Amino acid sequence: MRNSFFVILILLIFVNCSKKEQELPPNVLTRDQMVRVLIDVHILEAKVKKLYLARDTSKLIYNHYEKMLFEDLGISKTQYEESMSYYIEEIGTMKDIYDQVVDSLLARQKTNNTN
Repeated sequence: MRNSFFVILILLIFVNCSKKEQELPPNVLTRDQMVRVLIDVHILEAKVKKLYLARDTSKLIYNHYEKMLFEDLGISKTQYEESMSYYIEEIGTMKDIYDQVVDSLLARQKTNNTN
C-alpha cells in the first residue's frame, strides 16, 4: 500500500511538471522562438553599439531596426515583452534559453573569426 502511494505521488509530480512545460500563456513565444529572437536582438544591439553614436541617436536607430526585426520574425513587441516577463518568472527555463543563446552567439563569433 505504501509503495503504491509513492508511485502515484511520483506520477502526479511528473504529470504536473510535463503540463507546465507544454502550456504557455497566450501570446508567449515558445522556448525555441525565444532563443531565435534573443539571438537576433543581441546581434542588433551589438551592431548599433558598434556605430558609436550618441545615446539618443542609437536608441532611435535601435527602435527602428527592432521593429523591422520583429516584423521579419512575425511577432509583435508586445508579444516579445510578454514572453520576456513570463520567462523571467520561469528562471530555470530562462537560464536554459540564455545558455542556448550564448552558445549560438559564441559559435557565430568563432565562425566569423575563422573567416
